[in-house]
Amino acid sequence: MDMVFEANTNPTKAEIIEAKKQYYKLWHREYNRKRRKTRKEFRLGFDVKTLGRIKQEKGTRTVSKYLYDAVFNALDGGSKSDFDNEQLVVIHQKLMQLIALTEEVLERNGESTEVEETLERIESLELEFSKLIT
Repeated sequence: MDMVFEANTNPTKAEIIEAKKQYYKLWHREYNRKRRKTRKEFRLGFDVKTLGRIKQEKGTRTVSKYLYDAVFNALDGGSKSDFDNEQLVVIHQKLMQLIALTEEVLERNGESTEVEETLERIESLELEFSKLIT
């Protein structure tokens, strides 16, 4: 600001506000120009029917997050799940409950290879879910 008001040592409040606006415009223009060199942006438009579908499908996510997820899901060939992390946590908790119940059955009924194999399979699923959550 000192450079802008070099000639005018006592600017008015209105002059300061206008100078700040001009500075912000120049700074923002330069910022966007540099950002566009490394990151391509697209503008999307949707009709009312499609917007309604997006609002229904997005759940608790923002529209931007939903669209990012949809794009990455398409790029990954549909391998990425549409589950929220909260849903994965709930499934993970249910798997841990199932492990506890299976261990109780093992304790009550004694050694059983079938139950032990089932327990091992459930535990491996639980490990896979814990990797997804973290």
